[in-house]
Amino acid sequence: MPEFLLEIGTEELPALDAPVLAEALGKFLSEALTAERLRFQKLEVFWTPRRLAVLVRGLAERQEDLVEEVRGPAITVGLDADGNPTQAALGFLRKYGASPADLVRKKVGEKEYLFLKVRTPGKPAREVLPAMVPQAIRSLPCRKTMRWDSSGVAFLRPIRWLVCLLDGEVVPVEFGNLQADRITRGHRFFGPRELPLSSPGEYEEKLREARVIADPEERAEMIKRAATRVETEHGVHALWSEELLGTIIGALEWPTPVLGEFPADFLDLPAPVIAAVLHEEGKFVPFARDGEPAPVFLGFRDGKEDEKGYVRQGYERVVKARLRDARFFFENDVKKPLAERVLDLKGIVYETRLGSVWDKVQRVREICARLAPVFGVNGKLLDRAAFLCKADLTTEIVKEFPELEGVMGEVYARISGEPEEVARAIGEHLLPRTRSDALPESSLGVALSLADKLDTVMGAILIGEVPTGSRDPYGIRRAANALITLVLRKKLVVDLFELIDAASEFYPELSGRKNPEAVKKFLLERLRHILRDDYGIPHDIAEAVLAVPRGELLGFLERAQALSSLRGEAALAEVAQLFERLRNITVEHGNTSFSPELFQQEEERELWREYLKAEGHARRALQERDYVAALKALLPLGEPIHRYFERVFVMVEDEKIRANRLSFLKALLSLFLEIGDLSKLVT
Repeated sequence: MPEFLLEIGTEELPALDAPVLAEALGKFLSEALTAERLRFQKLEVFWTPRRLAVLVRGLAERQEDLVEEVRGPAITVGLDADGNPTQAALGFLRKYGASPADLVRKKVGEKEYLFLKVRTPGKPAREVLPAMVPQAIRSLPCRKTMRWDSSGVAFLRPIRWLVCLLDGEVVPVEFGNLQADRITRGHRFFGPRELPLSSPGEYEEKLREARVIADPEERAEMIKRAATRVETEHGVHALWSEELLGTIIGALEWPTPVLGEFPADFLDLPAPVIAAVLHEEGKFVPFARDGEPAPVFLGFRDGKEDEKGYVRQGYERVVKARLRDARFFFENDVKKPLAERVLDLKGIVYETRLGSVWDKVQRVREICARLAPVFGVNGKLLDRAAFLCKADLTTEIVKEFPELEGVMGEVYARISGEPEEVARAIGEHLLPRTRSDALPESSLGVALSLADKLDTVMGAILIGEVPTGSRDPYGIRRAANALITLVLRKKLVVDLFELIDAASEFYPELSGRKNPEAVKKFLLERLRHILRDDYGIPHDIAEAVLAVPRGELLGFLERAQALSSLRGEAALAEVAQLFERLRNITVEHGNTSFSPELFQQEEERELWREYLKAEGHARRALQERDYVAALKALLPLGEPIHRYFERVFVMVEDEKIRANRLSFLKALLSLFLEIGDLSKLVT
């Protein structure tokens, strides 16, 4: 079967953007080929700093024929009294080139219609692909775009060449001023400038001969093996981070290791400072020995071996100079206690409408004051940690290495003689930065992290900076995701809605300021994505639990997991079907107070008795956060509810009886809503 290769050759892409674009390209082509009825066996994605590529193996030569069932006129219009086609039916047949023998009668709802099966022959793949490729390139999610010629097309970096091969033939694709060809490029400095391909299958090997490793996984293994050799030879341990590894992979087409050393007298610097110097620009891997920094590092060059050691010498010279700078900054910073730096935050603008970083600190302290009793932590220590948490922004080290914010605050807090709990909380208050990041471990750190993230999200949304589409200049989605991740992974039982309402008074009253409801809505929307993406909660279950807004976010996850665990229960399906009827009949009725003395039929009294029994068990289970037990207590209500609706007429003329029945059903509905809106479930 044919193979298809698409390669987009560019100027150097940012290291961490290339994998995102490559994954998006592969996903688009996979979905587009499926939508176009072009079957394939395997789709492989490759990328380097200078190219994004997709290799499709086992691609069908042509589309599958499209068979559609088309509805024509109703029987009453399409056939006469003798069952012969009318002019309406004959016109329908002429439109699709069919004969009366092809007509099929089918019932849709209460009516019967004439149908035809229409077959549209598939096109050859060569005719489908030319329109698909430009769409694939335009679909890629670029953070920023640039234009580089008169064509007007835009991309993250200038596109310099296109390879588009179907087996041995070039697919005629145009994008801007570029025309697809069979010529790729080797390594910029150590490979041939032009490299013709005779078929897609030789793509990887031809590039390897031209000193380009197209597979990012293979480049990652090369980098890790080099680090492992250093670990074995020097008795050290590599200090990896996902970002560092990703940056090195994304910057090289042929990674070649270069081992360097720095003077041991720099080892008296704090370990995070040494790591930051080596991580700078994503160039070097630091190492530790017995938990302390080791005076070796691993760099990489792109291409040939450093046979004469010139690259190593250059790397060592750069590292030594940066460590010398870091020592100068550190020694100056420790001359001033951390607490004396806090007032300097008044001179750092946080956001024009939200004031200075000092103002942010005051808001965080107010939120912490409300969290302390909830989490049962020492309020004075938490306030002290909040007071000091941003002070390291005024230090020279953090100005030079912004990624050390919080980390250096912890170091300087210890040097300044602050309590250990306070120092640790300062160091943890930015965790987690992302949904996959480490979590704060200390109770003070958890509370301070929650307060800081909530202030970040609230402040931005209240002044109208709600993220839209790809626009999120303040990183509010990331902050909200981290906040929700902290709550869910640390299993924090806290009502964020109450906290938001209480804290909203600390934000400036501006023209057009949003209300706290906008913050709550935004957090629930982010929670919806996290439930689906991080916890695998099905869409309908997520919608069921989120249909009833609550501020205690952990409860949404626990309710969703309870519903997921009982999904196969027949009783749940029955209750879900009855739930919509319960909701619809009580939609305009708000009262849940009813009188059993007004029940007139046995089905009412039977349902009431079952309701009392279920309510007792369910309330106890809800109090213990056992949502599976609560749901199991409610499921037996399905049968008596069904009998109730079969034999009890709710909307009777007697207003008192009608209102009592509606109130009873509303109370029943409210009990189920403690779990969620079960009508959202797909049964």
